[in-house]
Amino acid sequence: MKYLNKIVFINSANIPYAEISVDGNVHFTGTQGVGKSTVLRALLFFYNADKHRLGIQQGQKSFDEFYFRQSNSHILYEVMRDNGAYTILVSRYQGRASWRFIDAPYQREWLIDDDRQVLSDWVKIRERIGKNVAVSARIDSGVVFKDIIFGNTHDHKYTRYSLVRSAHYQNIPRSIQNVFLNTKLDADFVKNTIIQSMADEDLPIDLQTYRRLVTDFEREYDEIDCWFRQTRDGNFPVRTLALKITEQGRKIVALDQQMIDVWRMLNHVVADSEQQIPLMETKAIEVRNSIEKERSRGKELTANYDKDKDSLNQDLGGKKSKLKEIAQARKDFEAIGTEGKLALAAREESIRQEAAEKQMLLDDLLKTHASIEEKYNIARTKLHNALVAFDNTQKEALFQKQDSLQKERNRYEDERSKERNLIMDAFHSWLHESDDRLQQLLAEQHRAESALKELRRWHPMEDELKIVTDQLVQLNVDENGNAAQQTAVKSRIAQLMSEYEMKEAELKQASEREQERLEADRTMCREKISKISDLLAHLEGSLYQWLCEHTEGWEDTIGKVVDEERILYAHGLEPEKTAQSGALFGIKLNLDHIDAVHHTPDEYKSEKNDLENQLQQLNRQLFQLTESLQEKKSKLGRKYGALLNPLRQKATLLKVEEEQIPVKRQNLQNKQHKLEMEEQELIAHEKDVREHAFNVALLRVQSEKEARDKKEAKNKKDLKDLDSSFNKSVKALKDDLRAFQILQKSEADDRHDEFDNQKKQLDKQQKAELEGRGVDVNLLDGYRKALEELRQQIQEIATDRVVVIKYRDAEEKLFAKEPEIRKGIKAIENQLAMLRQRYEDKRARIEKKRQELEERQRIVRKELEHRRDGLNQYHQVVDNEHLVPETYLTDDAMIPTHQDCQQLLIQLRGTVNQKRESIDKLKDIAISFNRNFKPQNAFHFNTMPVTDSDYLQIAVDLQDFLDNNKIEEFRRRTSEHYKDILGRVSTEIGALMKRRSDVDGVILDINRDFVEKNFAGVIKSIELRANESSDKLMQLLMSIHDYTVENALSIGELNLFSSDNREEVNLKVVDYLKSLSHQLQNEPNRPTVSLGDAFRLQFRVKENDNDTNWVERINNVGSDGTDILVKAMVNIMLINVFKKKAARKSGDFIVHCMMDEIGRLHPNNIKGILQFANSRNIYLINSSPTSYNPYDYRYTYLLSKHGVKTRVEILLKRTK
Repeated sequence: MKYLNKIVFINSANIPYAEISVDGNVHFTGTQGVGKSTVLRALLFFYNADKHRLGIQQGQKSFDEFYFRQSNSHILYEVMRDNGAYTILVSRYQGRASWRFIDAPYQREWLIDDDRQVLSDWVKIRERIGKNVAVSARIDSGVVFKDIIFGNTHDHKYTRYSLVRSAHYQNIPRSIQNVFLNTKLDADFVKNTIIQSMADEDLPIDLQTYRRLVTDFEREYDEIDCWFRQTRDGNFPVRTLALKITEQGRKIVALDQQMIDVWRMLNHVVADSEQQIPLMETKAIEVRNSIEKERSRGKELTANYDKDKDSLNQDLGGKKSKLKEIAQARKDFEAIGTEGKLALAAREESIRQEAAEKQMLLDDLLKTHASIEEKYNIARTKLHNALVAFDNTQKEALFQKQDSLQKERNRYEDERSKERNLIMDAFHSWLHESDDRLQQLLAEQHRAESALKELRRWHPMEDELKIVTDQLVQLNVDENGNAAQQTAVKSRIAQLMSEYEMKEAELKQASEREQERLEADRTMCREKISKISDLLAHLEGSLYQWLCEHTEGWEDTIGKVVDEERILYAHGLEPEKTAQSGALFGIKLNLDHIDAVHHTPDEYKSEKNDLENQLQQLNRQLFQLTESLQEKKSKLGRKYGALLNPLRQKATLLKVEEEQIPVKRQNLQNKQHKLEMEEQELIAHEKDVREHAFNVALLRVQSEKEARDKKEAKNKKDLKDLDSSFNKSVKALKDDLRAFQILQKSEADDRHDEFDNQKKQLDKQQKAELEGRGVDVNLLDGYRKALEELRQQIQEIATDRVVVIKYRDAEEKLFAKEPEIRKGIKAIENQLAMLRQRYEDKRARIEKKRQELEERQRIVRKELEHRRDGLNQYHQVVDNEHLVPETYLTDDAMIPTHQDCQQLLIQLRGTVNQKRESIDKLKDIAISFNRNFKPQNAFHFNTMPVTDSDYLQIAVDLQDFLDNNKIEEFRRRTSEHYKDILGRVSTEIGALMKRRSDVDGVILDINRDFVEKNFAGVIKSIELRANESSDKLMQLLMSIHDYTVENALSIGELNLFSSDNREEVNLKVVDYLKSLSHQLQNEPNRPTVSLGDAFRLQFRVKENDNDTNWVERINNVGSDGTDILVKAMVNIMLINVFKKKAARKSGDFIVHCMMDEIGRLHPNNIKGILQFANSRNIYLINSSPTSYNPYDYRYTYLLSKHGVKTRVEILLKRTK
C-alpha cells in the first residue's frame, strides 16, 4: 500500500531539523503559536501543492518566504510503496519552491555534511545522493507535481512515483484541503465540498456570459424578426425601406458621379473659354476692322461709280440736249408746215413745166388775137406790174417787217433756247441724279422687298435651334439606348441572380445531403451511447458490482463466459458463493428469468467516451457544415456581389439618367420654345425693321417718283411758261406782223380790188372783144385760172425757199445725226447700266461680305458674351454659391463635351438639387427605417446619423447588408447563437445535472459508508440528502434544459424566425429566452450559478435521543465536541468516498486528514473518530494544545519554541 511515510524539515519554517513520521495517526501538541499549523500546512502542501490554499492569512509571509527563506531550506517527503520508499525534495530555486523525485528512501547525509552543515548546492547534493539513484529533473509547477503524485501523467518515467492512478484526482486533495481550512459545517459547506471534490474544480455557469448573450435578446429578436414581418398584402416593410434606402444611395452615388462628370466637363469648358475668349476678342477686332474695310471699299466704290457715272451722264446730257434740239427743230418746222412746203418745193419743176405748158396753150389760143391779147396783156401787165410792184413793195415791206420780226423772234428763240437748255440741262442733270437715286432706291426697295421675302426663310436662331433639336434627337437616341442598356443590365442581373440562386440551391442541396448523412451517423451514435448509458445505469446492484466486491479475479473465470447484457449487468440473479456442483466457479445464480459474452464499466465508459467524442465530432461537423455552407454561400454571394454591384450601380445610374431624361427633354423643349419665341420676336422685330425699311424704301421710291413727277411737271411748266412767254412774244410779233399784214392786206385788198376791178374791166373788155372775134372765153378763163394757180404755187415756192433751205440744212446738220446721237445715247445708257450693274454687283458683294462679316461679328460677339457670361456664372457658383464640395475645386480632370458653361451649370444645379432631394428623401426613409432599431442594435446600424455622410454610409452599409444577404447570416447566426445558448444552457445544465446525479451517488455512498462503518458512540446516524433547488433562476435553466432535451430534434434545426411546423417550438424557445433575459435582469449582481444552486443539501443527525430532522445547518447537536465530531465524520466519509473511486484501478492507498484544534472532543469520541478514519485507510493528523489519550495515536509530537526556532520532539510512538 502507498502512503506518505515521513516529512522532514531542514532549515525550513524556523525548524532547523525534524523528521516526522506520519505512517499512522499523529497528534501534535504545543502551546499556541508554537508551529503546529506550520507542520500541518507542510503536510497539506504535499497533497495540494497550492501555496495559496494553505490557510496562510493575508499579511503573513508567503509560503516561499516562510518555508524557504534560505538557499539551504528544504522539506522532504518520504513516500512508501510496495517496492520501497522514494523521496520528494522540495527546495528553493530562484526564490520559489521546486520539486525533485529521488528514487530512494530518505538519507540525512544527502543534505547535511559531516560538519553538520546543510547543503544548498544541488551539484554537491546530487553527488551525495549517488549516481546509482534515479533523480528526476527539477519540477517548478505544482500542477505537474500533483499530476505525478496522483498518476495523471503520460510520462512513464514518473509513473513509479504515483500514489494512485486517476485522471480526476483533484477531489482528494481538495477534500483534504477543505477539511483543514474549514471549521464550520453547514449544508453549503458540505455541498461545496462534495462538489469541489468531484472534478478539477467546480466550474460555475457564468451568468455574465448568459446576461451578455440574452440581455439584448428581445431587441435582437425584434430587430431581426422585423425583417421577416409581412403585411397583409405580402410586403416586407423593413426590407422595402432598406431597398428604398439602397436605391436612394445608389441614386446619390450616380448623381455624385454625374456631378463629377459635369464638373470635369466644366473644367474642360472653362479652360476652353479661358483659352478662346482672348482669341475671340482678337477675332472680334479683326472682324470689326474687316467690316470697316468693307465699308471703306463700299464708299470708295460709290465715289468711283459716282465719278464715272457723272462723266457718262454729262455726255448723255449733251447728247440728249442735241436730241431735244432736233426734236424742237422738227417741232418748229412742223409748226410752219414745213412738210407741205417741202412737198411743194419738190414739185417746183413740174409746176413750172405745167405753167409753161398752160402758158403755151393760152398763147396758142390767143395766137390769132395776139394783138388783143397783147394789148390787154400789156394793159394787164402794166396793171399786173403795178400790182406786182405794189405787191413787191408790200412784200419787201412785209419781208423787212418779217425779217425784223424774225430777228426779234430769233432773239426770242435764242433766249428761249438758252433758257430751255438751262431748264432742260438742270432738269436732265436732276433727272440723271433722280434716275440714279431712283435706281438706288428701287434697288434698295428691291433689297428690302427681297429681305422681306427672305424673312420667310430667315431663321436667326437656326443654329441654336438645330443644336437643341439635335440634342432632343440625341436625347431620344440616349433614351432608347438607356432603355436598351437597362434591359440588358436587368437581363444580366436576372441571369446572374438566376445563376446565383441555382448555385446556392446546389450548395444547399449538397449540404442537406451531407447533413442527412451526418445526422444519420449522429442518431446511430446517440443510440449506442444511450445503450451503453443504460448498461452503466444498471451497474448499481448488478452481478458485475457484486463480483467486483465479493470475488477477486472473477474476470479470468466467470467473466470469460458470462453474457454482459443479459447476465453480468442483470438484476434478480440472486448471486451467492456456494460449493454446490451446479454452481459456476463457486457462484450460484438464479437463471430462471435468463433466456439462454464481457466488458468492464471502464471499457464501456471508454467506448462511451469514444462515442461521445465521435458525437461531438459529428456535432462539430454538422456545425461546421452549416458554417461551411454559410461560408460557401457568403463566398458565392461575394463573388456574385462583385459582379452584381457594378451592374446594380449601373442600373441605378441608368435609372437616374432615365429619370433625368424627361427633365432634360422638358428643359430642352423649354429652351427650344424659348429660342422659337426669341426667334419669333427677332423675326417680328426684323420684320418690323425690314417692313419699315421696305416702306421707307417704297416711300422714298414713291417720293422720288413724285419728285420726278413734280420735277417733270415743273420742268414742263417751266418749259410751258418759257414757251408761253416765247409764244406771247412771238404772238406779239405775229400780232404785229398780222397787224402789218392786215394793214398791208387792207391796202392790198384795196389795190387788188382795184386791180381786180381793172383787170375784170380789162378781162370784160377783152372778153367782149374776143367774144366779138369768136374766141372761146370760158376755155381762155380756164387756162388763165389754171396758169394763175400755178404761178401762185411758184410764187409760194419762191416765198418758202428760205424755210426749205433751212430745213435742208437742219436735215443735213441735225436730223441726219439723230440716229448716231440716239445710238450714242443708247451706248452711254448701256455703259451707265453696265457701270451700274458692275457697281451693284461689286456693291452687293461688298454688302454681302459686310453683312456676312457683321453676322460673323454678331456671332463672335454673341459667343464671346455667352462665354464671358458662362465664366461669370461659373465663378459665381464657385465663389459664392458653394454648390460643389471643396474637393471638387482641386479636381483638374477634364471630360470633353459639346455643352456650354451655362448648360453645364444648369445641369450641375439640377443634379445638386436632385441630390439634395434624394438625400432628403433618403433621410426620411432612413428615419422610418431606423425606428425599427435601437441605437445599440444587432446589425450595428447607425440609428442616429447627423451628417449627410452618415446617411450615405447607412445606404452603403445596407447595400452591403443586402448584397451579401447578411440578414440571413444574422438570422442564421442569431438562431445558431441562441441555439448555442440553448445548447450551452442544456450542455452546462446537463453537465451540472449529471454532476448532480453524481452528487446523489456520492451522498448514497456517504450514507452507506456511515451505515457500514460507524462506531458505537453518541452519533447513531448521519444522513444526507439532496432536495430540489428553490432557486428560480436555476429552476428556469433546468426547465430550458429539459425542454431542449425533449425537443432536441426541432431545436437542432432551430430557426427563431421560421414559419413552418416548428413555429410552436420556436415560440416556446423565444418565451424561455425572454424569461431568462428578464430573470437575469432581476438579479443583475448575481455572477454565476453552480452545481450548488442545483439542489439543497440537508442533514439529519441522530445523537442519542436527539433527532435534528432534515436541516441545512448542523447547530447545537449536543455539545461543541459533538458538533466537531459530526464535522469530522462527514469530512472523513467524503474523503473515503472519493478515495475509493480513485483506488479502483490501481489499488487502495492511504491519505492523511489534517484537523486542527481537535482537543475539544471527548476522549471516547477521539478514539472513535480515529477508528472511523482508520477503517477507511485515512490517517488523522490532529493538533491541540495538550495531549489527549496519546495511546490512541501512533505518534505524539511536542512542538516547542527555543527563541525563534521550533523544536519537534517525539513524545510517544506506539507500535502497531
